[in-house]
Amino acid sequence: MRTAGWLLGTRAARHRPRPDAVVASGLMDLAHARLAAGLDVPWGLYLHENQLSYPRAPGEPLDRGFATAHLSSVLAADAIAFNSRHHRGAMRDAMAAFLDEMPAPRPRGVLARLRRAAVLHPGLATDALPALRPRPAGDPPVVLWNHRWEEDKRPGAFARIMLRLADQGVAFRLVLLGTTCQVRPRARELLVERLGERVLRAAPAPSGAAYRGWLARSDVVVSTAAQENFGYAMLEAMACGAVPVAPARLAYPEVLGPALAREGLLVRTDRDLERRLAGLLRHPERIAALRPRAMRRARVFSWDRQASRLDAWAERLARGRRGRSR
Repeated sequence: MRTAGWLLGTRAARHRPRPDAVVASGLMDLAHARLAAGLDVPWGLYLHENQLSYPRAPGEPLDRGFATAHLSSVLAADAIAFNSRHHRGAMRDAMAAFLDEMPAPRPRGVLARLRRAAVLHPGLATDALPALRPRPAGDPPVVLWNHRWEEDKRPGAFARIMLRLADQGVAFRLVLLGTTCQVRPRARELLVERLGERVLRAAPAPSGAAYRGWLARSDVVVSTAAQENFGYAMLEAMACGAVPVAPARLAYPEVLGPALAREGLLVRTDRDLERRLAGLLRHPERIAALRPRAMRRARVFSWDRQASRLDAWAERLARGRRGRSR
């Protein structure tokens, strides 16, 4: 975020043919990029992540350099889009708090720009996903973790829930695919140590095909996240037939939709998640009934449906329309 804007700008300036528009990720300073490029073309900002609303450790201050970069990007963009309504609202609220801390005169119109920003869900590649297959009778259900082993995903909470279910005699197996910057994530190591042969895999998949194969073997996918602006990993698993159980907050209500919410798959507390997961694992027939519905919901976000919306936004941007897309 500190220097990527300059790099993008210099590359855009050298690009041939000259671009009709430039779209920057939210994790760079678009104002720096625009200045470095010197191009008189429209610039778009697509926010899939931001540091203003990202959870911080207790006592950890906001990085005001990152916050100011986000502010500059919003002011410099000709059009803005977010990957979910939740993310748009979370960043707007966090930006409002940041602006309140600034001395006068404050930049004007920032929150209005964020309110008018488009919501453009990213697409899901569904053409290479395996077909739904019935499970062998009597096999314990497979619970999937395919999130990063980092604190914003709360892997420790997931590990505690699974260990309590094991202590209660609930039958299940685990697939642990999440990536990490740590050598040996403590939550993953604890599950392997305590659950032994129940753990079918405890490492990232070596290839995309292998990853999709593990998703197809999974019956339930769980999230305990404290931060989620879209939920791509959950949707990938759902598209392969895994039934989601996730917090009733963040982007999950928006992405899972009201029909799955009515099935009790969005929960308010970790204890609620534990109870709901136990109920599913003890009744595999219920999982079997929900798997096609989870798959259908995920495929609403296929690129076949989403690409045209993103294309239309980019085309409006390239025509030089400064009005924020809806």
